[in-house]
Amino acid sequence: MSKAGEAASLLAVHLIEEQLQVLPISIAVILQRTQAGGFGSGSDASLMQLPRKRRPFKTGSVGNIVVDNAEAEIALDFDAAHQTLNKNPLQKNSYLRVIISNALLAVGVFLKEHNMAAMRTPEIQFMEHVVTAILNANTFKIETGYMPIATFDGLVIDNSLHGSLLFGDGVREGLMEFGDAVALLQWLARYLGGEQSFVSGGDAG
Repeated sequence: MSKAGEAASLLAVHLIEEQLQVLPISIAVILQRTQAGGFGSGSDASLMQLPRKRRPFKTGSVGNIVVDNAEAEIALDFDAAHQTLNKNPLQKNSYLRVIISNALLAVGVFLKEHNMAAMRTPEIQFMEHVVTAILNANTFKIETGYMPIATFDGLVIDNSLHGSLLFGDGVREGLMEFGDAVALLQWLARYLGGEQSFVSGGDAG
């Protein structure tokens, strides 16, 4: 595997592991009743076994050669996730970032899949860089010499941001706050709702 392929694999693992860390928290908010002492009381209340489809036969996978135990553990421990937040306040910021990033990724993938991501509208270009940063462990990856055509509501992306954070981690500041991400999604919904032909009306240069 090439160095580029190895780097991409590491980023994919990092992204997946973050998702798995956040799932118990986000699912707990939806499925569990919050009580004064935490998400629940007793071992039965702290675990949630998510349903799976019945498997009439077992399918093989080349990945089984690499993974010792290919059977995924699907029981989510809400109490353990809650204790992690209590022990590490910075983890709350990380979990919020993952949840909000998921929404941005979903929209970004949709735009790319439907050939809208190439529009020269500054806000669409901004969204493209945001998605790239999310896929690069919350870090901007911008080529030298990139001219700033990606802007949103006073925020500008240029090559000076290379290597810096998209969202702050509680210690270092990022380009965006979580509220900016929500505002960007709201703007995109209004823009795309009024732009029936999906042709940019902006002048991004």
